[in-house]
Amino acid sequence: MKEAAKAVGLKGFAPDLVADMTNLAAGGRVRPPSEYRSEVARRVEEKLPAPDSNENWSITVRKDGKKTSAWTKNRQEAIASRIEDALRYHQNVCDFLQTLDLSKFPGNSPLEQAMSCLKLLSKKQGGESSGGAEGGGEPLPIFSENERPEGVAEALHETMDAVDSLSDEELDMVDPEGENHEVESEESDGQRQGHQGLNRLKVAEDLVDGSDKRVMLDISRKLDQFTKLQCRRQVKLETDPAGEEIRTRPIAHLGELSRVAKTAWATRQQNPSYFLYQAVTHQLPVRERVTRLEKKQAIFILVDGSGSMSGKKHWKATGVVMNRLKAVLSGDAEVYLSVFDTKMNRVEHAGTSAEARDLVKKFAHGNFSGGGTDIAAAVREAHKFIEEQIAKGAALYRPEVVVLTDDDTSVASLKKAEIPGTRVHGFAMECQNKSLVDFARSTGGVGIDKF
Repeated sequence: MKEAAKAVGLKGFAPDLVADMTNLAAGGRVRPPSEYRSEVARRVEEKLPAPDSNENWSITVRKDGKKTSAWTKNRQEAIASRIEDALRYHQNVCDFLQTLDLSKFPGNSPLEQAMSCLKLLSKKQGGESSGGAEGGGEPLPIFSENERPEGVAEALHETMDAVDSLSDEELDMVDPEGENHEVESEESDGQRQGHQGLNRLKVAEDLVDGSDKRVMLDISRKLDQFTKLQCRRQVKLETDPAGEEIRTRPIAHLGELSRVAKTAWATRQQNPSYFLYQAVTHQLPVRERVTRLEKKQAIFILVDGSGSMSGKKHWKATGVVMNRLKAVLSGDAEVYLSVFDTKMNRVEHAGTSAEARDLVKKFAHGNFSGGGTDIAAAVREAHKFIEEQIAKGAALYRPEVVVLTDDDTSVASLKKAEIPGTRVHGFAMECQNKSLVDFARSTGGVGIDKF
């Protein structure tokens, strides 16, 4: 057990709980309370503490589903209360165990899978064992207080399912360091599987329900549902006598008869009238050399740098940044990012996969603090910046500006005519900003209040 716990970095665990988990995985059964009540009673009586200076014991009183504390001078009443609490705890653990599916967790054996499960459980409030391996099985608060222990197991299953459902792009964003990616090595199959399992567990620890990175992932996936936020490259083929590609297209006019494919001339030999009919109705194929021109979508993210954009708001904003950067990983866009206050500040850029990973890491760990907020001025500057990049020869098109703010400042001074061709998406973070939302929608973008 100690070796398996050390392998996953678990500092403390309850040996009895690990034994129960592995025994169930091996085909064991959960005993009914009647079979272990006497043992629980014996342990409670042996461990009953001495009364306080007033000869009182604390007891638990439950009424209408609520639990409160009380005092008693009756030793048997104190024992009975503790026996009830202990039985309730054990029943909660049993309900958890009967719902748990160890096969969902990394590991080459039920013991390794049990330790992976407990490591993940330790990331949830009340799920960490306070003692070492010799602790003997002190109660975990998550089972003492939880009214639905089955939900604990279901939440762990859901976390592992979330890990397994990560796309390559999402994994790059959630784990920008690349530490948890599967890599080729000269290890044996068993060693490789073990390392891959630990990598999978590490990602799962980051994605436990309610964690910062889980907020980030959920927001990113929510935005995937918006059609207006979909990104795509623009691909055009331009006629070029020196082009490296050859395409076939319908004939445009009779002056192009000399360029008609040789196979089509066989029709002329057999039926000149039908050949001419095909020519004037644009049915004959013409071959020509072309050059492929690709343009990526330009995305500029403006993030409110005020100190109030911290905590959960920051991780929601990181989820939006992650969502936009996924388009960089797929090769469909280039992203620019600036933290603004009364003006746009330093611009960060991501045009490659490596730059996208660096940018999401830098933003996630950033600590921003700015002064006032001028959304309109920042949008104008972002639009001008993209136009300048295109003028310099950047292969970009269809610019979009994404505004993330928790400020309710009006953008009434901003007119669509000032940012021609640019679509704006506005996200009011946990606040209302009707002006921003309405303006974003007027440009054809997404506008969301209380995001």
